[in-house]
Amino acid sequence: MSSFTAPLRSSLAKPSSSRLFSTTSTLQTKTIQPQNLPAIACPPYPYGPRLIYKQSNKGLYGTTRVRFGNNVSAPHKVKTQRFWRPNVHIRIYDVASLGCKVRTKLTMRVLKTIKKEGGLENYLLKEKAARIKELGPTGWKLRWAVMQTKAVRDKFNEERLAKGLEPRPWTEEDARMLRFALDHATPGKLSVEGRGVLAELKARDVFTLGNEELGEVVGDEITDETEPELLAREELEQEAEVGREGHLKV
Repeated sequence: MSSFTAPLRSSLAKPSSSRLFSTTSTLQTKTIQPQNLPAIACPPYPYGPRLIYKQSNKGLYGTTRVRFGNNVSAPHKVKTQRFWRPNVHIRIYDVASLGCKVRTKLTMRVLKTIKKEGGLENYLLKEKAARIKELGPTGWKLRWAVMQTKAVRDKFNEERLAKGLEPRPWTEEDARMLRFALDHATPGKLSVEGRGVLAELKARDVFTLGNEELGEVVGDEITDETEPELLAREELEQEAEVGREGHLKV
């Protein structure tokens, strides 16, 4: 009995030299949803939001829409109305320039076009008007985010130098805005830096109707505290003006 258990005991006594598992957590890559990229940070989409099949505003749908037609029965040629939805799937791309993954909805036609172009970045950065119109609002915002990265900016600067134009350097403000955009597109709460950038953009997003040169002839800015007093003063002036007009008529 002991002769059979001796090899088993010796094998159990020997420590294993190879580690079967690791307690070190793997590095996680951020996954963004491009439809959540902040519209306040990027320029407006030149073609505006799509009013037909609005679901295409939240993904890479290309020019695909819901199609309508009829089913025709073979024996009696009876027509029955029906529709065809686009073939939509979810795809995750690893975008090296952004340093994160992009999870987006897209149609099979767009998927084939991305594969033909050699990747998502090449698909987004194409400058033809037909491609810009095909991107839609979500693709337009994702294109803007890719163009803000240092790798793409350096590539554009090389092309500008080849054409004899001055390069546009990549500044820390560009990096800060890109971090805010990616943070905004990531599920969860904004970071402290992201909340600060959002507050700055909202404060900056104030415009004046009319000619800015006429600002000198305009009164002080109206606040919630001064508005009742100004309205009461305006009513008194209107009553006084009506009284003067009545006195002149008499």
